[in-house]
Amino acid sequence: MASNRMVKIQLERIAEEKFDELDIRFTDVKGHWRHVTVPSSMVDEEFFNRGVGFDGSTLAGMTQTEAGDLALKPDPLRVFEDPFTERKTMVIFADIVDPVTGEPFARDPRGIARKAAAHLRDSGMATDSFWAPEFEFYVFDEASFWSEKCTQGYRLGSIESPDNSKHTESKGLVHSCNSGYHIMYPVDSLHDIRSEITRLMQKTGIQVKYHHHEVGRMGQSEVEVTFSPFLSAADNIMLTKHIVRNVALRNDLAATFMPKPMENEPGSGMHFHMFMTRNQDRIFFDKDGYCSLSGPALSAIAGILHHAPAICAFSNSSVNSYHRLVPGQEAPVYRFFSGPNRSAAIRVPSYARTAESIRFEYRVPDGCGNPYLSMSAILMAAVDGMKKELDPTECGFGPIDDNVFEKGYDTSPLAMLPLSLGSALDALQDDREFLEDGGVFSPDMIDDYVNMKRDELEMFRGSPHPREHSLYFSL
Repeated sequence: MASNRMVKIQLERIAEEKFDELDIRFTDVKGHWRHVTVPSSMVDEEFFNRGVGFDGSTLAGMTQTEAGDLALKPDPLRVFEDPFTERKTMVIFADIVDPVTGEPFARDPRGIARKAAAHLRDSGMATDSFWAPEFEFYVFDEASFWSEKCTQGYRLGSIESPDNSKHTESKGLVHSCNSGYHIMYPVDSLHDIRSEITRLMQKTGIQVKYHHHEVGRMGQSEVEVTFSPFLSAADNIMLTKHIVRNVALRNDLAATFMPKPMENEPGSGMHFHMFMTRNQDRIFFDKDGYCSLSGPALSAIAGILHHAPAICAFSNSSVNSYHRLVPGQEAPVYRFFSGPNRSAAIRVPSYARTAESIRFEYRVPDGCGNPYLSMSAILMAAVDGMKKELDPTECGFGPIDDNVFEKGYDTSPLAMLPLSLGSALDALQDDREFLEDGGVFSPDMIDDYVNMKRDELEMFRGSPHPREHSLYFSL
């Protein structure tokens, strides 16, 4: 936790820059960002120590009604000025603690990420891990959806859609090819929107690598960032999603990180690039290794791929996630690693093969997952693989340098990712010891998380999909 010196620095900033309010942000188990706002006049050193109480029983997966009291303890190491509030507001990330003892709350997603980072250090395998997520999302001009007893549906619209060529408003500026990847404006209608998003990201301390139009022809965008320490990278995901959604809304648009918002267009993932260091030295490089990967790097890859089905319960935590993980849809399906091969679950970019740049990219996760839980599960799997010195080739995970989606390719020997959220939850129940190692994920937290997601699945039972009517209504 931060020192009293950092508390004093933030108090001085609140006074000098005349902030009206302090907005305290935390993340619930499902991954929603939540907040409570305090007048700046109420903020002093004691406030940082005692935090703000709230009722955890109102949030799924937190506490029971009879023991609902929790507290938010502000973290003065992570603050920013919110550009979307009318009154001048300082936002501060918070950890969830016991209101009596002040001890970390075992189910706080950010607290779990803290424990995962500590577990890496305690393992002796490495001292730190660094992460760079890729943010893929759609921005629509129109977005509505409904689910009632006798009517269900959604409507998404984009000026970029090829179907809009018949409308005069499109001016004929629609995607004439099957891919919107790196398309130029004015066909790329979102360049200035992304520029505003990345400007605000940089203003809050997130270093942007670049932004561009993605493959999806109805407003799919991507922003890539540089590497950050593990916890900061997870914080940055929550902050970036906040910026993306609010910039879109300011421009009368709707942004979504939903993995598969529509058919016949690519889904949106959240790939994670990662590397580890020991006392500031990268440990993933070996010039003689496959793609210049060291033994620890290969073992980390093996651990992630071995535990991938269980990880999916956190990293691909929605029913919709598994509409993205299908063959030929810009997303992995099989558990193997490779070099620059984009059909692999883990790839090693060809532009990152030096001691200073070596990393690998896990391509399975999406933006619906709680980043603290998703990243913690991935890190725990990597540590498990390193501790056991797993070999990905001996485990049957490649390397495979072929496009496995090519017609006629024999995929029968390949281990698959889960086909559904239910399968991922089954895998988590069967493979959870690596998460519980060191007390990072508590057994009761995993139990309640699985039950919460099973309840989510239950919503789909007895609820017909609209496509079923076209298939079966006249039979």
